[in-house]
Amino acid sequence: MSVKDYLNWLGKILKKPDSYEAIKRFSIFSDLNSFQLYELNNYMHTRRYKAGEIIFEQGYPLDAIFFILSGEVRVSGKLSGPDPITLRKNDFIGIIDMFHEGTRSSTALAVDEVDALAISKSDLTILIERDKNMGMKILSAICRYLSSLNFEKAI
Repeated sequence: MSVKDYLNWLGKILKKPDSYEAIKRFSIFSDLNSFQLYELNNYMHTRRYKAGEIIFEQGYPLDAIFFILSGEVRVSGKLSGPDPITLRKNDFIGIIDMFHEGTRSSTALAVDEVDALAISKSDLTILIERDKNMGMKILSAICRYLSSLNFEKAI
């Protein structure tokens, strides 16, 4: 952490303490402190998709992880089974593919207008490796998420 990063973060916190609440709502980032959320936010990009627009297609390289801020996304592919899965606000797409094949295992379609945050796979990996404390928090949360998915499928 540089002094400049710290001062920028401090200035943002003093002006608007809840500025990263949208990111903190996603389960894999819920354990991050304010400065870690600030750092993560620097790598996030806002994306907007129109109703009916394809966000990504099965078989393509995984370039980004998406975090849904609003709208509905229909996901169909290997993990959804015969019925597509609908994802909504505070859901995310791409974590399983990031740690499995590196390519998209599904196709995602915006059901209505969707606002999302995106972070590239490489940027998320850099953050995890650079800040070991933040990395452990994110990876632990991802493990909890994957574990809960496994138990849901088993039941």
